[in-house]
Amino acid sequence: MKEINKIINNIPVTIMKTDKFKSVSISLYFKSPVTKENVLLRSLLRSILIESCNKYNTSEKLYINTLENYDAYYVTGSSRVGNYIINSFNVSSLKDRYTRPGNLEDVIDTFCEIIFNPFVKNKAFDKKTFDFIINKKRIELEEVKEESGSYAEYMTYKSLNRDKPYTYLMELEDLDKITSKSLYSEYLKMINESEVNLIVCGDIEDKLLDKITSNINNTKKYNETLIINNDDYDDKLIKKENSGYGTQNILNVIMYLKNVSDYELNYVIPIYRVILGGYASSRIFNIIREKHSLAYYAFARYEKDDSLINIVMGIEKENYDKALNLTLEIVNGMNKITNKELEEAKKVIITSLMESQDNINNVVSRKYNEDLFNILNTDEFISKIKEVKKEEIEKVALKIKPYFSHFLKGEINNE
Repeated sequence: MKEINKIINNIPVTIMKTDKFKSVSISLYFKSPVTKENVLLRSLLRSILIESCNKYNTSEKLYINTLENYDAYYVTGSSRVGNYIINSFNVSSLKDRYTRPGNLEDVIDTFCEIIFNPFVKNKAFDKKTFDFIINKKRIELEEVKEESGSYAEYMTYKSLNRDKPYTYLMELEDLDKITSKSLYSEYLKMINESEVNLIVCGDIEDKLLDKITSNINNTKKYNETLIINNDDYDDKLIKKENSGYGTQNILNVIMYLKNVSDYELNYVIPIYRVILGGYASSRIFNIIREKHSLAYYAFARYEKDDSLINIVMGIEKENYDKALNLTLEIVNGMNKITNKELEEAKKVIITSLMESQDNINNVVSRKYNEDLFNILNTDEFISKIKEVKKEEIEKVALKIKPYFSHFLKGEINNE
């Protein structure tokens, strides 16, 4: 795979040239500093833009167009990554040799219609479409309480009570503050005030990429650090309990990464996480679930951009104290690991990375993350992982501190 970097209409473009796939994948990224307000606004934008556009002003018309273009696949996304909010727009399409001459150009035209020509009237999104998206989001947020895992995560981060971006949550009451005009204003901010990148995998002509970049008239760059810093928090464990809907009881343990290097963030802690709770032979799974039968499930999730690890497990109420204490013992014991654990964890990470490269969209998203986090390409990344030493895992374990535990107690509530 050959990587080509160029500037087209002042927009950075990366082309991953390869004949491995029968399709072409294109992703356009808009990155802006995150605020408490734009987390929800940008989530709504991703939904309303893919629902319809000015040329295809209903979801049905847009869907018919995708079928006419040999089932081209359009996806929008919105995610907070550290100190930024990122909106992404992706399209995947078969190459013309497998469809018809000019099909890819037609697909890109529709792609541009979705992003740059929304269904707008009088500087506001179409009222019917706006109301539909708002109601859809309202149902989604209302249903969070009904899904124990989502509600436990929501209450965990809400209870942190910290002015950090990972506590910027989408709240139901904030929906009522948003109008079709204010959402369109946020759209203009995204288009005109974001740092933009275009990444493509497959064979494509520059003139087709020009169709996309010619719609963007800004060269914004942001220098704020991506990774959130948690070095200012003490090591005292705070415990909190809440009651939720349903019958599940879920324990979350938030652990902050303190005074860690970029090398540790990128290559050492991923291995630490796998050994701790990242696969079927991990310590948390083996000890908490298999040996002591304290949990239905147990795993650790690494949030590198937030400089934290979240341990999650489903348990019985009566096992709460024992499960938490045993979890803390496991964390404290991570300063001593075995060579077998190290090598197994490396294999898990390497296998996952290699398998992901068999999907064209993963190739594109991986490339964006490489640039975003300033990490090596897949082959070089794997080489770095292979070189990580046992002593480096044991050393970083001393920098990972349990800060907050949240226990969501299941309560059946049909009101």
